[in-house]
Amino acid sequence: MNTIKLSVRDKKKEDNKSLNKKSPIPGIVYGKGTDPEKINIDYKTINLLAKDKGFFSKILSIELKGKEEKVLPKEIQYHPVSDNIIHVDFMRVQQNTKVTVEVPINFLNIEKCPGIKQGGVLNTVRRMVELRCNASNIPAILEFDLINSEIGDSIKISNIKLPDEVKPTITDRDFVIATLVPPTVEAEPEKEKTEETEEAKSEETSENKKEDKKDQDQKEKKESSESKTEEK
Repeated sequence: MNTIKLSVRDKKKEDNKSLNKKSPIPGIVYGKGTDPEKINIDYKTINLLAKDKGFFSKILSIELKGKEEKVLPKEIQYHPVSDNIIHVDFMRVQQNTKVTVEVPINFLNIEKCPGIKQGGVLNTVRRMVELRCNASNIPAILEFDLINSEIGDSIKISNIKLPDEVKPTITDRDFVIATLVPPTVEAEPEKEKTEETEEAKSEETSENKKEDKKDQDQKEKKESSESKTEEK
């Protein structure tokens, strides 16, 4: 792991913050038993690091004031309009420091999954899982193999193998990570529905006409019979 060089932020320039991408990004380094340090980090460096989806679960090696330290990224703030990074927080850690981190989940053999081959859809409930562990034992990623998964299956946290001494922060239930749901049935096109409706109406009208004609014939026949009776 390459050491990231940080510089101490110049307090005299704090009020002259620039949104220029070439300007260093301000931040802070803090930790239990140490004083917080206001720092600057190169904008290219932090932008590159932040693109990694496992950024918040990786211990970084930094150099600050000539001293190397281990830190864990804790927060990134973005500009509401430009979406550029404007501030970053790092927490100092030791090997036995207990940390809470969010670790991404990766699904293996999606293209070979029996349920997906049958038209099922992988419905991801959680893309990240919050874990509690030692800083020296943070998993880079969690994985689940879909090679035997069928439609209707639920993948829960208990189905994912976690390293020793790594526990989810949610402990009161076996929560769902993803489900394999049946394929969505597409609604009939509106045109077809309209044609079927018109056809049904046409058949109904035809039947009604037949019934009306039958009633009319019976009425005329009855009137003719009554007329003959009166003549007698």
